[in-house]
Amino acid sequence: MAPLPLPSASTISATAISGIHVVKLSGYSHAKQLLGTGECVESALFKAAGYSWRVKVFPNGALEECGPGSIALFLALAGGKSKADVRAMLQFSLVRHGSKLPASAPDSGRVTETPVTFDRVERDWGFEDEGLGEKLEDPEYLKDDAILIRCDITVLNDPTVERRDLEALDTLQEDKTPPAPAMTRPSASTIAVTASAGCHVLKVSGYSRTKLLTGNGNHIKSAEFKEAGHKWRIRCYPDGAHEETAGHVALYLELAGESTDVHAKFQFNLVPHGQLTSAPHSGRVISDRVIFGSKCADNCFGFKDFMARGELEKSEYLKDDCLYIRCDIIALNKPVVKLHDPDTLLELLCCCSDDLCKNIHAPDKMEDEAYGKPRRCLGLTEMLLSCLPIPMKPSQDPLFHTEYSRL
Repeated sequence: MAPLPLPSASTISATAISGIHVVKLSGYSHAKQLLGTGECVESALFKAAGYSWRVKVFPNGALEECGPGSIALFLALAGGKSKADVRAMLQFSLVRHGSKLPASAPDSGRVTETPVTFDRVERDWGFEDEGLGEKLEDPEYLKDDAILIRCDITVLNDPTVERRDLEALDTLQEDKTPPAPAMTRPSASTIAVTASAGCHVLKVSGYSRTKLLTGNGNHIKSAEFKEAGHKWRIRCYPDGAHEETAGHVALYLELAGESTDVHAKFQFNLVPHGQLTSAPHSGRVISDRVIFGSKCADNCFGFKDFMARGELEKSEYLKDDCLYIRCDIIALNKPVVKLHDPDTLLELLCCCSDDLCKNIHAPDKMEDEAYGKPRRCLGLTEMLLSCLPIPMKPSQDPLFHTEYSRL
């Protein structure tokens, strides 16, 4: 009887590649104040685990039902429509300022329980409410109005199939330890959210005559002025903007000549004569931020019943048939994003023992060398994750650089 032929053999190898990206969101309070639920800021484009990505930060959560203190974090696959699906595990966590950055993902944070698939339809995956309200009140996590967000990405490669001879298969059985995911160099980026502030004072002379010139629903406009980085006008309705508010003075702020969206908050005050440069003590404030621009029909927001005419005419604000209307504006600037050079990261992943050093540390020299050639700590405390400074213009000081116009 002829001997049986040796069986054939093959292997199926499942591998993965991992990456770390750290995002510093600077100006967190501005983002929280001037972005609504479902609105986000995006990081710079970065590469990790073999693909290009962006991190999306929703400072007030991604959904309307998100409660106060919510923050939503999403990872978006970038670079157009990929031909193949990308299966990955991802984890978001907050990093303490000045703490070490270990190579392995921290135990805290939110992690996908199963791999998620980035495909032609689903390009974003993440967590609609991170539930980080308590941590965001901790100065270890929120410092100098900035937070550090760590994103760990593990991409599952397509299995590799190979034909093997039987002897090679026996050799492979001896090593039963599964290979660890390959690690790419960590990267980092900053998102600098800033806001511009401005103040405009409108002088209305001949108040008694304005009541005769206009009726209910009609307004007079100020000259166009530029504050907080945009051009505006103030609308004054001496007899109310609507029939139901007749007998009241209505004030509105109008965005002039722009089609782009502007996120802003503003406040109207009447100013006592002789106190034009003093800080306002009272007035009407838009409690929630508003969006001027393409989605607003007439590009204006304000107060339809700012003050009753009878109350105004008996007040200290009306003198010599003249009154001053002050409008304070704060508007969100376009976020500035920057991807930092990996070589800079190497300098910041230092292994010094200086307790005063605020760089992001590697825990020891072994991990430092794992990321590349170790470098001496140069004291570059804020180079990698620093907020990009945007100096305020003198006209942005709301108290002492006031612009005037007269009707």
